[in-house]
Amino acid sequence: MTEKEFLSAFGEISETYIEAAAATVGGAGKAPSRRIKSRLSLVLIAAAVCLLLMGAAAAVGAIYGEDIQSWFSHQWELVTRRNMSEGQLAVIDHLSQDIGQSAAVDGVTVTVDSATVGDGSFYLLLRAEGVKFSSRYNYGFGDILMELSPDPRDEGETFGGYGFQYQGLDGDGAALFLISFNYAGWGDAGGDTGPLRVTLTLRDLTRSPERRTVLAGEWALSFSIDRSHPPQAAALPDTPVTLEDHRTHTGVTVWLRDIRVTNTGIRFRLDDASGSLAPFDGLRLILKSGAEVGNDGGYGVPLDGAFLEWSYMWQFPVDLDEAAYVCIGGKRLPLPSGEQQGQKP
Repeated sequence: MTEKEFLSAFGEISETYIEAAAATVGGAGKAPSRRIKSRLSLVLIAAAVCLLLMGAAAAVGAIYGEDIQSWFSHQWELVTRRNMSEGQLAVIDHLSQDIGQSAAVDGVTVTVDSATVGDGSFYLLLRAEGVKFSSRYNYGFGDILMELSPDPRDEGETFGGYGFQYQGLDGDGAALFLISFNYAGWGDAGGDTGPLRVTLTLRDLTRSPERRTVLAGEWALSFSIDRSHPPQAAALPDTPVTLEDHRTHTGVTVWLRDIRVTNTGIRFRLDDASGSLAPFDGLRLILKSGAEVGNDGGYGVPLDGAFLEWSYMWQFPVDLDEAAYVCIGGKRLPLPSGEQQGQKP
């Protein structure tokens, strides 16, 4: 089965998204480390496709709010059907920061409004205004390039990339976009807390489904992200789980090791030298209220020839005190109580 045939098995996936996902492998046009085995490519490209498809399927309803905290509050209420608790609000405030960097082309201004920073990951909220957007369409850009300095993907056998999602219109009629970045395989993800310089280039504002160019031009934005406020973290014991081998469609029992759950995602090592297992199937966080928070896609890299290190982002940051279990491979892994977790913001 070719890579495109495998990706098409996910459903009616546009050639554009398949090619874009393939380009994403290795991280935004960066080639993966030469030591990464090619047999992993199907699983990794599939994870990249998950990120891209979320942008294609984004709802286009009106969304209200001034910053990324308001956006995550909106998402929380959609998923949990509850208002955010004080603890949940405190977590998002702790991890979020204002950016306020803008660029304008022919009266259309794109602003990197704010950011939320996690464990080897971050989210960016973008706002575009200056043209009459319609709720009948999805909006995006013909080309998106993001460069990081220092770039964690330059360190050894590291794999990562970013997803771009259109999120609808805010109360003022501006178009909102969410960029999520995540990587795996960089040793201690929380080790580097220095500023991260981001250069973001967006070319040609477009609308779908006809992918028409609304305005040709280039918006170049450069800004820094503060990584000095680490997320809350909880370590889980090594455990066996049953995952599906995507080549044989049979269940395989393997061990998850060094499991680390944070407000923004989960990392673990997996006994899978074949690279044929798919832990992203059904991976989610189950809250004490019974609501479930899914994952926003993930990446995996080989370690020492016999292990894979996987890293996934949650749909939005979660106060771990409100989470009960991580669900993976049909198994519920209980989270430790608050006093056993890492320092809370």
